[in-house]
Amino acid sequence: MFRTENEPLVLLIELTPRLAKRRFRQCIYEAWDHNCAYCGDHATSLDHIIPKFKSGSSAWFNLVPACLSCNGHKGSEDMEVWYRKQTFFCEKNFELIIAWTKGDKIEFIADDSYYHPMELGVA
Repeated sequence: MFRTENEPLVLLIELTPRLAKRRFRQCIYEAWDHNCAYCGDHATSLDHIIPKFKSGSSAWFNLVPACLSCNGHKGSEDMEVWYRKQTFFCEKNFELIIAWTKGDKIEFIADDSYYHPMELGVA
């Protein structure tokens, strides 16, 4: 049922709802090094890749960190359509977002990307 014993949902058993939600969100931010999944700026919100308005869930694989600008501008627009129109569009980051939605574990490689080497997935 769960991938690892550290998956945030397992922690719901031991934590208050408020603390569990904070830890769940923190795990997502940490997986992306607190950077916006779209533009790479500092992330201060979580964006629903498939908007709640379009029946998107609040599961970890449908949430990515986003800066307020990206989150606000994307709104309920299709992520791929919106992202490809942006001047900061990056094919590599787009592929990372898609891998995240599939729950794949991927490794960021330090180069000209926005991110530092790390393993992406549920902490």
